[in-house]
Amino acid sequence: MMLLLAGCGKSSNTVVTGTYYNPSKDAENTAQTVGTEADANDVLDAMEQGTEQEGTSIGADLFLITNNDMQAECLILTQLNSGKQYMYNYTIATRFLDKYGSRMPVSGFDAGRIIRVGEKDKQGRLVEAQISDLAWEYPDVTRYSVDEEHGAFKIADTNYSYDEDLFVVSDGSPLQLSDLTALDTLRVVGIDKKIYSISVTTGHGSLKLVNTSVFDGSYIQVGSKVFAQITGEMTIEIPEGTYTAAVANNGYGGSTEITITRGQETVLDLETLKGEGPKYGSILFAVNVEGAWLQVDGQLVDYSQPVELQYGVHTLTVTADGYDTYSKKLFVNSPEATIAIGMTGESGSSSTTTGSETQSSEAGSSTSTGESADGQAGSLAGSLAGSHSGSSSSGSSSSSSSGSSSTSTGTSDTMSDAALDAIVNEILDDDGESTKSSNSSSSDYLSTLTELLKAIKGS
Repeated sequence: MMLLLAGCGKSSNTVVTGTYYNPSKDAENTAQTVGTEADANDVLDAMEQGTEQEGTSIGADLFLITNNDMQAECLILTQLNSGKQYMYNYTIATRFLDKYGSRMPVSGFDAGRIIRVGEKDKQGRLVEAQISDLAWEYPDVTRYSVDEEHGAFKIADTNYSYDEDLFVVSDGSPLQLSDLTALDTLRVVGIDKKIYSISVTTGHGSLKLVNTSVFDGSYIQVGSKVFAQITGEMTIEIPEGTYTAAVANNGYGGSTEITITRGQETVLDLETLKGEGPKYGSILFAVNVEGAWLQVDGQLVDYSQPVELQYGVHTLTVTADGYDTYSKKLFVNSPEATIAIGMTGESGSSSTTTGSETQSSEAGSSTSTGESADGQAGSLAGSLAGSHSGSSSSGSSSSSSSGSSSTSTGTSDTMSDAALDAIVNEILDDDGESTKSSNSSSSDYLSTLTELLKAIKGS
């Protein structure tokens, strides 16, 4: 697998891994550079030839960018039809064009893209370079799988091939295919059915929880990305970005903003979120069936007015004649919230409703019910209930399936309450099977939450 990321440099004695093509410099400094005048002549001769690949002629003017050093004004390239590597200098006058022939900034010529090397000046510097119109680019690939044994890469339902020279890069650093995870978003570049490069456009980092004793057995919510049970000092993989993390248990809890950096570990001390306690949230329940009975932790409550509930996880059960029993877990982590409950099964067509509810904390981005999503927990209040609470959730990230396969795209059509509840049940069940430890990915949570959010938006 090709992992070259050579530096450029402007001095005449710069040594670059691979073949260095610059005719004027070769004539002056053949002993100081990698490559010879003969190499240059080979390239010029090869420009008249091409390599056939599945019906597409791969000309010698097609190159893969492995590095663009804008400070030194040079490109490190790999010639597609030979695998040889070259360095080309450019200037402020160099024309950089997109695949349609329009001007574009040199910053758009980043590692992993396939370009056509055009005219050069007498010093061998690029006069023109263009993004190849023979190459295709998929900029936001999240649904993929890899079969390294057979050299196959599957995007959605389409199979592509790759070889040992496949270029894989993340934020300027080389990677192996095995370094990719289901949380990564990729840009994939190829010609016909062959992939030449994979660039990680949105990577992932990890969140390590320490001093968790107060919250063990409860849950942590990280934006709309992760909702996971806390089990001692644990580590969760999360897509890079800035989120609000919220925790609550036994009357204690709070939230804080965290930043997940690609390839790095962020440590969150939960003791700092404990705060003064016990804390209580004022929860208003809106049930769509008049006269329904509502129980919290097995106790019948009068929900005609807001109900005061201690921070943490509670069991919520709603029953009504002619309707299926509604049973969920309720996560309280803010001073106030509204939970909308949609009863189903009047015709007897659906089963008992089970799952979980998440209630919002205060401060942060606001929701339409008046409370704000500090940790964005409350933005899912109605969503996780299988009905609308009026709250909005801030965008969803690509979610993932287990194994080497990346994230699923979720559902595009509105889902029924029963279907939503079935998905929710995979997040939280009575046995607490939703735990994600240091050796497990949070991808299952991401996939489920993304499906929920898309379903709610579409309904």
